[in-house]
Amino acid sequence: MKKFCIYCLAMLFSSHLTANELRVAVAANFLGTLNQLAPLYEAHSGQTLLISSGSTGRHYAQIHNGAPFDIFLSADVARPELLVEEGLALADSRFTYARGVLVLWSDQDDLLLQGGEFLHSEALQHLALVNPRTAPYGAAGVEVMQLLGVYERLQAGHIAQAENLTQAMQYITSGTAQAGFLALSQVVEVDGSVRGNAWLPDSDSYASLEQQAVVLSASPQPEAGQAFLDWLKTDEARALIQAAGYGF
Repeated sequence: MKKFCIYCLAMLFSSHLTANELRVAVAANFLGTLNQLAPLYEAHSGQTLLISSGSTGRHYAQIHNGAPFDIFLSADVARPELLVEEGLALADSRFTYARGVLVLWSDQDDLLLQGGEFLHSEALQHLALVNPRTAPYGAAGVEVMQLLGVYERLQAGHIAQAENLTQAMQYITSGTAQAGFLALSQVVEVDGSVRGNAWLPDSDSYASLEQQAVVLSASPQPEAGQAFLDWLKTDEARALIQAAGYGF
């Protein structure tokens, strides 16, 4: 079944692919930002970005199974490093395009999120958390909960595990979970304000969410892939990335 799914993905991307199209696998936390960047780059280059969003771990597995991406925008450093070591990505292309920020978030204003207080509350029934085995933001959330001494209790029936950050957000907004750990970029408004009820854990309480990008070795157009990564280093792109809630 896995091989069939990868075959379907390959056919989806390749059936009408032209030289003016670039296939980008992006971590779910960066999807909204990439959707803002895409029209700017398309106007700059004349290329169209074909975007596939998902968890970093899932994309890594898909690349291993032959998924036909040109570029991988990961939510961590480990997977791009592994892809380079395994000969599946170009070493010279690897660079840090953003540093993420973790947020505990809810659309319920009455929850006391500051300082992680709500995580100690008996009123907490379900907390959204992306799978920590495949998503760095999930692993960061676990680190924060362990530091606060609540992870073992919450793990026993209180965590609504999501496949990716988009699904984690959906769990919260649908009422499946009262709150959850997300990427700050998911809740930052255009004016830089943060919507909803949010608490930003100290950055020292979880491993750095350094996010790296690579051009994949199997890409038939590595020069075009590198051109896009080079554009992400421009002042124009970095200003938008920073406004979306990321650092460098």
